[in-house]
Order: sequence, then C-alpha cells, then structure tokens
Amino acid sequence: MRILGISHRNDPASASCGPDASSSVPTGHGGTTSGEPHGDRSRATDPGSGSPAAPAGATRHVGPWRVYDRAPADLEALLAPGVRPTCLDAAALHGLWVPPSLGAVHVFRPRIARGTRVGPDAGQAAPRAAPIRRRNGRPVEQVQELSVPLLLHGPALRSWPSHDPVPDLPLVLDHAARCLPAVQAAILFESALERRRLRRKQAEQIIAGLPFRARRDLTRIRDDAGSGTETRVRWWFEARRVPVRSQVVIPGVGRVDLVVGSSWVIECDSREFHDSEDAYERDRTRDLALRTRGYVVTRLTWKQVFLAWADTEARLLTALRRGDHLRPAAA
Repeated sequence: MRILGISHRNDPASASCGPDASSSVPTGHGGTTSGEPHGDRSRATDPGSGSPAAPAGATRHVGPWRVYDRAPADLEALLAPGVRPTCLDAAALHGLWVPPSLGAVHVFRPRIARGTRVGPDAGQAAPRAAPIRRRNGRPVEQVQELSVPLLLHGPALRSWPSHDPVPDLPLVLDHAARCLPAVQAAILFESALERRRLRRKQAEQIIAGLPFRARRDLTRIRDDAGSGTETRVRWWFEARRVPVRSQVVIPGVGRVDLVVGSSWVIECDSREFHDSEDAYERDRTRDLALRTRGYVVTRLTWKQVFLAWADTEARLLTALRRGDHLRPAAA
C-alpha cells in the first residue's frame, strides 16, 4: 500500500508518492488498499546514478525512504528503526474499523539473521512509538501522544514483500489472525469484507493457511457487519449458541443490527462519541416503532462494548436468563 509523502529509493513507481502526486493513497486514508502502483511509472533519474530522482520538496532520508513534508509522522517513526506496521496499526492505515487495543505498536521485518529482533543495543532504551490510529482518515491526536513498545510479528519473512511502507491487506490480516484474540481478528476481517477492501475468496485463502484454532474460529466471519461493535456483540451470542441474525430488515422500521432469538433487537453504536441530535431523534423513533411491534430494544454504545464489557456482559446475561429474546414479535 502506497502512502502519500513516502517513497522507496529502489522503487521507481513509488516516486509517484512524492509531494506532487495526485493519485497516491492519501495520508492515513484507506481509499486504495490493493498496493497497486499509483501515478506515472516514468520518472526522471539522478544524473549518473540510474536511480529515481527525488521529487521536488523532498526533505529527508529515513533508511531507504525518501520522506516528504506530507508524510504521516507516526508511520515515519516506525520506518526509522527498520520496521513496518502490520496487524492493528496497518489495518488502521487501510481504513478498517480497528478495536481499541493500544498496548503495543504491531510491526514486522524480515529475518536478516537468526535471532534478529527489534530491541535495544547495549546501553540503549527499547524502541517505543505511538500506535497508528485514524478517525475519518486523520491521525487521532490522543493516540499520537502515547509511547508504547513495538511488538514484532512472526512468522519472520526472508525479505520484504514489496517496497511499500505498509504491507498489503492479506499479509496484515494474516498477522492479525496469528496475533489477536479471535474476536478482534474477526473485527478486522469483517470490516475489510464489509468495506469491500477484501473479497470473500481472499479471506478464505488467508484463513486456510492459519493454525487450526484460528482457522476454526474465523470460519464464522460475515461480510455484512455494520461495525466492529456489532461483530463483538454477535460473536458473544454465537459463542453461547444463542440464535442471532445480523442486518435484519423489519417491515415498517428498516434494517437493524442484530435480532437475538425472535424478538430482541440490539443496535450497536460504532462511534466513540455521541451522534447529532437529529440522529438521536431518529433512533428513538425507530425504537418506538420496534416496541409497538413487540420487540425488546437494547442500544449498546462503543464504550459499553469495549471499555465496560464486564458490566455489559453481566446485564446481557440477565436479559437472556429472563427470556427477553423468546417473546414472540408481532407479525
């Protein structure tokens, strides 16, 4: 995946990601995720060197990279120690819905020599960086202020898969499936499928190459999940063998996120912050229409699902034991 503001000195095509490029992937935006080249491949070369000339506006070199003023600072900080982002951090750059896990920055690098790892030399501090997260295509300021350890991913490769600073999505998802709890990996897979960043056949090929346990869990992924919040809640019900349907159209109401059993509607908020007043009013109008048809309605916020899950889980269990999902809805 190409990133505007960063080009590799050994890749003539990546010169199109310089500051004057108009067709490169925008900084931090998941608009183009296939890793295909952008812009014109024919570039000038440095006199006598045979290598691509740095486009006007180049400011500095970071290892093999030419870095321009528009380059994202959080990505540049990872390229400096010779690693590239993967898993959650690369998924954010691909424009996926990313669960809130900020304990480490997920990176990878080829196995240059046996035992090679990301770590300090004698007398140096272990490398740290800010996690890469995006909201509406822009870096999240609160996250950029963090400093957490780098988590090196395996299995180690013998060489870089490409000259791009961010790996293509199939490798990102393979790393995620081997690293994260199953439900977090599922959030990334389902986000990629729903946003058409990944085809179902590609997802199946990635899953087929995983260890048995990860492969077994991820066979349940769907391509219609409206948010990571919805995926997390649906997987919780499925793990308890409670019948649950996703993206159900109810006549006179419209599409709802989840229907548990026959009559329990759960709507999942994908945002960290409240929507507008108009959206709030629309939601309550829908809730009233659902109740008049015999449905029990529960709205779960992003914070309830990801930051206060223990309490939320206890309340969902109480509702299940009470049989809220077994009441017949109106025809």
